[in-house]
Parts: sequence; C-alpha cells; structure tokens
Amino acid sequence: MNKEVSEIINLLKLKKLTLAEKKCLKLMKNAKENFEIINIYALIQFQLKNYDQAITEWKKATTLNPKYFYGFNNLGNAFLYKNNFKLALENYNKAIELKPNYFEAIYNKANIYLKLKNFTNAIEHYDKVLSIKQDYAPAHQGKAIVNKKLLKFDEAIYNWQKVFESDPGNTNALVQKGDLLFDVNRLDEALKAYYEAFKIDPDKSFLLGSIVHTKTKMCDWDNIEKDISSLQKKILNNLKGSSPYTTLTIYDDPKIHLNAAKVWSEEHLKNEDQKIAKNFRIKKNKKIKIGYYSADFRTHAMGHLLVRMFELHDKEKFEIYGFYFGPIIKKDDDLSKRIVKSFDEFIDVTNKNDIEVTELSRSMEIDIAIDLMCFTGTHNRFGIFTKKCAPIQVNFLGYPGTSGSSYIDYIVVDKNLISDSNKNFFSENLICLPNSYQPNEENKKISDQVFSREDLNLPNSKFVFACFNSHQKITPQIFEVWMKILKNKNDSVLWLLEDNFFSQNNLKKEAEKHNVDPQRIIFAKNLPLDKHLSRIRHTDLFLDTFPYNAHTTCSDALRECLPVLTMRGASFASRVASSLLTTMNLKELITSNYDEYEKLAIKISNEPEYLKRLKEKINNSKDKSKLFKTEIFTKNLESGYQKIFDNYIEGNKPKNFDL
Repeated sequence: MNKEVSEIINLLKLKKLTLAEKKCLKLMKNAKENFEIINIYALIQFQLKNYDQAITEWKKATTLNPKYFYGFNNLGNAFLYKNNFKLALENYNKAIELKPNYFEAIYNKANIYLKLKNFTNAIEHYDKVLSIKQDYAPAHQGKAIVNKKLLKFDEAIYNWQKVFESDPGNTNALVQKGDLLFDVNRLDEALKAYYEAFKIDPDKSFLLGSIVHTKTKMCDWDNIEKDISSLQKKILNNLKGSSPYTTLTIYDDPKIHLNAAKVWSEEHLKNEDQKIAKNFRIKKNKKIKIGYYSADFRTHAMGHLLVRMFELHDKEKFEIYGFYFGPIIKKDDDLSKRIVKSFDEFIDVTNKNDIEVTELSRSMEIDIAIDLMCFTGTHNRFGIFTKKCAPIQVNFLGYPGTSGSSYIDYIVVDKNLISDSNKNFFSENLICLPNSYQPNEENKKISDQVFSREDLNLPNSKFVFACFNSHQKITPQIFEVWMKILKNKNDSVLWLLEDNFFSQNNLKKEAEKHNVDPQRIIFAKNLPLDKHLSRIRHTDLFLDTFPYNAHTTCSDALRECLPVLTMRGASFASRVASSLLTTMNLKELITSNYDEYEKLAIKISNEPEYLKRLKEKINNSKDKSKLFKTEIFTKNLESGYQKIFDNYIEGNKPKNFDL
C-alpha cells in the first residue's frame, strides 16, 4: 500500500489530479479506512477546487483521528477558500491546541486576521510564527503587507528585506522593497533593489520599466537610451516590460502606449479574483447615477481641477457619488471639504478590497463609473473596474492615455488630443468634447502674499524660463534644448520645481556637461497652490516638457497670463498643452519639433514687445475662451454622459460620440 500511496502523492505533485483521484478512489475502496489516505483524497479534491467535498473528507479524517492536527489545519484552509472565516479559525485553533508550535496554522490564523483587517492580531500572530521559525519568509511577507497598509513604510521595507534574506532569490521581495523605497523618495536605494532583482532575473515582469522610471525620476541618464531601447523592444513584442505610466514619459508613440496598457491590464485581470458576474439589468432611474472613483479628493492637482465641476453638476438629472481610497485627509483640507460637500454621497472605501467596492457600487446601482486615476499614482484601484462595478465605465482625466482594457467602455478626449495618427490606438470608445477635455475652475484663490524675486532666489534683471513639471518628465532631449536656449540667452535662468535631491544634483551636473553654469538652474520650493499662483508671476516664459506635457501646471500658468511654449506630438500625453493652448486661441505657442521649439523660445526671450503682446493676448483670451468656463465644460460632459447612458438603455454597444 505504501507504494500506491507514494504513486498517488507523486501524481498530486505533478498536478495529474484526475489520475490521482482515480487511483486514490480505487485504493480507498480496497483498503481499510485510513485517515491519512482520506487526507490525500481531500487534498486532491481541494486542488480540483471541489471544496465542499474536501471539507467532507477532512471531517472524516479528523473524526477517525481526533488528534490529527494536520487534518484540522487543512480543514481550516478549505473553509478559508469558502470565505467562512469563523469555521476556518475554529479549525486552526484545534490544530494549534494539538500542536502549540504548529507555526503553519498560526500563520494561517494571521492571514485570516489580515483579511478581516484586524491588523493588530495579524501582526501578533505573524510574530508568534517568527518566534518559532525566524526564517519563515511568508510571515515576514505578511508583516510587510500589514505595515504597508498601516503606512509604516520603514517597517515594511525592513520586512521585505527579511523575506529576501529568508528566501534568497526571491525577486518579488526585492521589487516590493524597491517600490516602497521609491514611494518614500529613497530613490537610490530603490534603484539598487531593482538592479539586485535584475541580476537574478533580467526577464522579470515589468522590472526594466521600474528601473527606467526610477532613473528618469532621478534624472540619472547614464545608459538611459540603451535601457529605453531595450524596453521598447519588449513592449512592441507584447512582453511584460513596463507599467503604462512610464511609457507616457519616455515615448511619443501611441502604439507603445496601447501595447503596454493592454499587457498591464491583462496581467492585472489575471491576478485578480474575478468572482463577480458581469451581467447588469438594463434599467432607467429618474436620475443617472454617476460614481467617481479616486484617491485624489483632497488638496491635489486633480482635486483642484475637478472641484468646481462636481459642484456644478445638474442635480435634477444626476446623482453623483464619490468613492475615495486615498491617504487620510487632513482635517484642515478646505478643498477636500468642498469636494465632499458636492457629492450626494461620499464613501471612504480605502479599507475595502476591490470586490467589496464593486459589490457596494452595484448595490447602489451606479449607472456610470468614472475612473479618475486609471494607472496613475500608487493608490489607483484599477481592479475595481476589471470587476465591472457599473454597466458603463469611463476613463477620465487622471491618466492621459488608453487603459488598454476591454472593461473600460469610454475615454473622455477632445478634438485637439485626437489625430489621424493616434485615434486607432485607444481600446475605449471616444467621448470627444468640443473644447479642452480638462475641467478648470473659473476663479482660483490666489495668495495675498507678495513675493519679490529676492524672496524666490531669482535674479532681478534676468529673463526667467520656468518649468514646474515633475522631474521624470524632463528627458535628456528636452533638457539639451533648454541648455541651448540658456546658452543663446546669456542673461537668463531656468526655474524648476523642487522634486527630489537626486534629480536636482543630476540636472546641475548635466548643465555642466553642456557648458552651462549650474547656478543658472534654480529650484522652487513646493508651496500651497494659492502661493504658487502668486509667485509664478515672476516667470517670463514656461518651457513645456516632451513627450509628457504639462497638464495642471499648464492651465495654472495660463491662468496667470504666463505664455507656455509646447511641442505637440502624436500621443495623448504630448498633446495636452496644445489642447489647452488651442482652446485659448494661442496656437502660435505650439511647435512640432525641437528646432522650432528652441527658435521660438529664443525669439520670445529676445523680443520684449512680442512677449508683452503674448501676455496681453492670454489675458484677453481668459475671458473669451472656454478653458476656464466650468459651467460650459460641465454641461458638455453631462451631455456626453447622457448620450452614453441613452445608448446603453437602447441596448446598443458603446460607440464614439463627438459632441
């Protein structure tokens, strides 16, 4: 019999489950009832996902041997898979009573507490496991997950390091550690962790993209072209090269953006538990229910763009709901208070998993779900949308590109973002607005504080070029053009926003390589928006980045009558500033290549009268154009919502709508 048992166990290990089941049934029929053989049969059923049958068999095994701690633990696992946490805990406790140092069962209890969001008990039980077996990598990993949820990033980083030490070769631990280090701006350490993983597994999914993104954030351009070229080949071959956001910052190629988004979306879908049916009952309520999903309903660039639009929604036709899953909002965050007040209902779903948020959305009968993040930021929750939280799902504003997902029905764009060369590289149908796709508040609070150039560390008599975009948007190519502009305009400086220690040092070193005095690059401290809007009046010309344009920073500059010089490319991300400028009737500030960009910057800086006329035109256009007409924007967007909803009610498939 031992030979037959060994053969069945071997088949189980090889995942030849049907054959293992057949042989095990034959053995059980011909042999005396044996709790260990019943346990093997239960394991086969468990692997076949026949959880109820597995439970029945393990109950038999533990009845035959009431001291069979291994059977009680397995029974707990089966109840866990059925989400019966109460019975799972009961069986784990029986196993631990029989064997107090049974660290696997203690670990399983910790995982249940993690699922129940009882983080104190989860940590306590992971620590119990580690007191028995110090090098048990899964317990270190569990602690890492809990500490990240508790925003204890240093502890989580330490936990991932312990996972790696306990399980050398675990590249996932290194990547997770790197991601956390990136999030807390310890970029050099993040890059080291990524490279360590890369040495072990250079083909690890999405790792090269993480390396490139970290280097671009640091403006560390050593061998960057080689990395970017290698990444491009991966993406065009539909391999798992990079998160989609990174591709927007380095390639002006809609095909690359779509490929990366598709692969990322499919991977996300594969890794998510798709338990929720996707059929919706077609219905028509008195009002259309709009759900907005974001981590940015607070003092954030997105919050500033959206707040007035939320307030102006037509509550006679629409009910609007805010689903929030971001950081804890500060009590004195006045912008957040406005946003929360604008919703019919505001729901903090930070501590709910994707399935729970989807079920909640469905129970509330949300008609149109708006993903305001897609792939941006560390808090995005794309999994909510892969589970289809509403019958109509829309990608809007936060991510300037396609989701690459069949689960997102529409994307909000405008006629300036779309071209013959890029319109076929969207997985979504297009809701094309008549003006810019970007909402903007008509009037923003501007600080009464008056800054002098001396206050801002700016020279009094020199021309000030500026760019307030984050530093991963600064490419070697655009920086080279900036340096040529500075060399041509000797009496000028370049004013950039502070981002991180590494990029600031590296940009100064790059300036030296271009024979430009690094002291001519000045970094502005981060200030609240009202103060920032006051200080940017000391800028003469805003130099945009490429291929990822200025978005909110562009409209903020135009609000203060600051000319924005941009370069229009082929992709959504490289046409945003052009969209804003066109809406303001400022096409003369849109260029199509680096040479045009450089020449126009020099022309503007050398011709004070031309610059004066530009500023006057911007001032006049602010009132005439529709860029800062939030009421008009909101009505246009609502018209789009109405059309896609009516199309759904009529039983039609999603299609393009040109408003």
